[in-house]
Amino acid sequence: MHLGNYLWMFKQLIENSKWKESYLMIADYHSLTSVHDAETLKSHKKRLLCEMFALLPKDSEIVVFEQSKVTQINNITWILSSVTPYSLMLRAHSFKDAKAKNSEINMATFNYPILMTSDIITYDIDLVPVWKDQKQHLEFARDIAENFNKTYKTDLFKLPEAYISEEVGLIPGIDWRKMSKSYNNHIPVFDSEKTLKKKIMSIVTWSEALEEPKDPDKCNVFALIKFFATKEKQEEIRQKYLAWWYGYGHAKLELLDLILNYFKKSREKYDYYMQNFEEIEKKLENWNEIMNKKAEEKYKKMMEIIWL
Repeated sequence: MHLGNYLWMFKQLIENSKWKESYLMIADYHSLTSVHDAETLKSHKKRLLCEMFALLPKDSEIVVFEQSKVTQINNITWILSSVTPYSLMLRAHSFKDAKAKNSEINMATFNYPILMTSDIITYDIDLVPVWKDQKQHLEFARDIAENFNKTYKTDLFKLPEAYISEEVGLIPGIDWRKMSKSYNNHIPVFDSEKTLKKKIMSIVTWSEALEEPKDPDKCNVFALIKFFATKEKQEEIRQKYLAWWYGYGHAKLELLDLILNYFKKSREKYDYYMQNFEEIEKKLENWNEIMNKKAEEKYKKMMEIIWL
């Protein structure tokens, strides 16, 4: 998980969960679009689960579950695929990106939006936290749900809405572009302090000399500092930028300290869960059962509607 994942999705989910029933899914079926080594998948899944549980507040009521443990999710996806136009899938970002990169496109990549739709509408989800460039995912989910409802003259599926926090805005990566693993410009949350420092120190900046004043509002480093510093700390660092003898290297080290302090408890919890993973597995068993029941109920209603 990188800073963008946390700020765009995870933090928003935690905030919303204070007044809404909330769910967090491990999309392990989706990972099969690109990961075809069992040991890699196993280690990545364990790490991501430990990261998620490390970030969840102690009193969190968010239900965390595994996509692959919901037995009817692929049956639901197959039924939805029968009312999904081929032309819609051709417009999907995931398919277009793979095509643009000349990647070998498998059918899981092509059908990705349909399974993603099942992951949302099976549980009657109202809001999904996303960034602006992911809005298409929710539009697809709405289109597919609406196609099913219209085809079978039913209101079985809710039409989900995208929850986009305008307050967060763009989170820059180390090269000024939007932070993304696909650009390899991301800053990880749970990597070692040494790796984290290396990433932060490689953030692209302007070329003013150390003794020159600098504009914080045009600086990638300060843009990230604002997410993790108090208003008072932001102002303190802003004045340093405008003064003499404050370099971008100084700002990067302040950003490193801010991130390490912000995630201090979570990073400690992450280390604990990596050594005590059975605690997470026990919690998942219960939540997987809860989500299985929800999916089973929806599947039975679908089967009645389509007469199978």
